[in-house]
Amino acid sequence: MKSNSVFVIAEAGSNWRMGTPERDLKMAKTLIDIASKSGADAVKFQTYRSKTVYVPNAGTVDYLSKRGIKESITKIFDDLSMPYEMIPVLAKYCKSKKIEFMSTPFSIDDAKAIDPYVRRHKLASSEITHSRLIEFLAKTKKPLIISTGAANLTDIEWAINHFYSHGGKKLYLLQTTMKYPASLESLNLSAITHLKNKFNLPVGFSDHSEDPVIGPIVAVTLGAEIIEKHFTLNKHLPGPDNSFALEPNQLKNMIAAIHNAQKCFGKNKKIVLKEEKYYQNFSQRSLQCIKPIKKGEIFNEGKNFDILRSGLQKKGLHPKFIDEIEGKKSTRNIPLGDGIMIDDYEKI
Repeated sequence: MKSNSVFVIAEAGSNWRMGTPERDLKMAKTLIDIASKSGADAVKFQTYRSKTVYVPNAGTVDYLSKRGIKESITKIFDDLSMPYEMIPVLAKYCKSKKIEFMSTPFSIDDAKAIDPYVRRHKLASSEITHSRLIEFLAKTKKPLIISTGAANLTDIEWAINHFYSHGGKKLYLLQTTMKYPASLESLNLSAITHLKNKFNLPVGFSDHSEDPVIGPIVAVTLGAEIIEKHFTLNKHLPGPDNSFALEPNQLKNMIAAIHNAQKCFGKNKKIVLKEEKYYQNFSQRSLQCIKPIKKGEIFNEGKNFDILRSGLQKKGLHPKFIDEIEGKKSTRNIPLGDGIMIDDYEKI
């Protein structure tokens, strides 16, 4: 990942699925085009098979049931399963578009299919207890990004330790709220600071809210180094993730807002910036002559000098010297408006 830059993952998820292999591939490539043009660093898909994710009678999932989708989660997963043959095709297309290809695996077989084509792996929130998958991902020696939705500190600490104990190297955490969509009130973004301090790891944010910028911008200001956000060609397309995903212009605007927010961070210390030098001299108050002062004349606050802004005249001393100057003799002829300098008064 680029140093001092937020890594943005455009999450395509299952939004490539259109019903036929030809249309699926066309949509997947369209989503890659959108992510690339929007300035995302990576575009991420998901790779799974229902038989290695859920028990056969897992039933329906609440957020889809509320939208009238009554099919079982296993049937939905079967329908949205990306063929392994698509992976190298999409990876190659991503390379041509100069965007990193990613896909989240949900089993060891999925991970084996993905591994040759990715620089880093992603572990979904629900997989944080999947010991065998974590072991495999650790052995690839590639960086791993772990989403932490619906996980407590014990779950997270176990996953971290398990990853490292099996040879894992680089690790990132994502604050995530496992709700689709998630309300702004549920994002719990202060957990970013908590996770950073607790585990001494880089932390990012996977956003399931519908708002295009609030969550990501707040997360970045709290130190998030990765932002992940679902996107789609059109919110009204069928599928479980389209309705709360960003449309192309929203994705582009979100990424621009993230980069602009980073520009505001500055130097990590309070200094007078080069952009402020003019006004530091023009409008910061100092000791200025309010009438011409002759050599040998006594300085008298309010009579021949005062605490004023210098404008285009020479800026004088800081007003902290006012009591030291008061009553002293001028060592030179000082014109109207000129600042009083350290050598302009007699030292006793």
